[in-house]
Amino acid sequence: MLYRFLPALAHAVVLLPLFVAVVPSAVAQDEPIELADDPFEITDPIAAPPGAAEVGFVGSYERARRGRVRDTGGVEAEFEMGLVPGLELRLGQTGAYGNLETRRKLGTVADLSGSTDDAGRALWGGATRLGALYQLSDGRSGSPAVGLLGRVRTLYGPGRTGYETEAVALIGKTFRERDRPLGLHVNLGWVARIDPQPGERPNRFLINASVGQAVSRDTALVLTYAREQQERGDRDYSIVQAGIRHRLQSGTVLGLAAGAGTNRNSPNFQIAFAVQWQLSEGWR
Repeated sequence: MLYRFLPALAHAVVLLPLFVAVVPSAVAQDEPIELADDPFEITDPIAAPPGAAEVGFVGSYERARRGRVRDTGGVEAEFEMGLVPGLELRLGQTGAYGNLETRRKLGTVADLSGSTDDAGRALWGGATRLGALYQLSDGRSGSPAVGLLGRVRTLYGPGRTGYETEAVALIGKTFRERDRPLGLHVNLGWVARIDPQPGERPNRFLINASVGQAVSRDTALVLTYAREQQERGDRDYSIVQAGIRHRLQSGTVLGLAAGAGTNRNSPNFQIAFAVQWQLSEGWR
């Protein structure tokens, strides 16, 4: 099955920085900066043009509300490339160390409710993702832009390796006013666990919503709310983020987000930083 090959694909993501070092930076785009992207918990429905490629890295720190271990550090890398009009390939790798029970992107890999050996210890975890984004509409006719994101994930952690599939509807609407657009975005998703163990939740939902306001052609302020269902007996992962995205003259995009959880099963606070490089602008 496809998910058996995902660990090998993780090495490709790790090697991407080597390509970034030798590929010339693209010039800043004429379009305003994207309003729904890393380090925020929101995804834009617009697929990259054919041949266009981008790599992004996100570093994060979270502080849990409870537990002997409360600190968690995480890193994430994702590669995106347009294949044909409206279709984009996505390959990502996530890793974290610390209190993994608040790490939404690791799914249920850190459910320690039945474990005593790992309780109270800092733990390693990670996830490899392979998927594609298909753009249904571009939103130019007055209706929202709509896309579908499908992924399969391999989850690594203190227990057995887990496998999940994810399907997310991406909806976005941009209201343009010269170079300072306002963007509203919503992600509605469904995650299914492959071969769940007794007591594990086989399916769960997620909803992310965001508003982004460009204050210049290259700078935007973003406010995001993310919520995802967790295991039975745990409250939903729920966090509010606020921050900024800024595009340098070279085309590199920097992002900074600060967030706070809204319940005991979510982080007390979170800080995330992102760097994105445009490797190719596409085939001419």
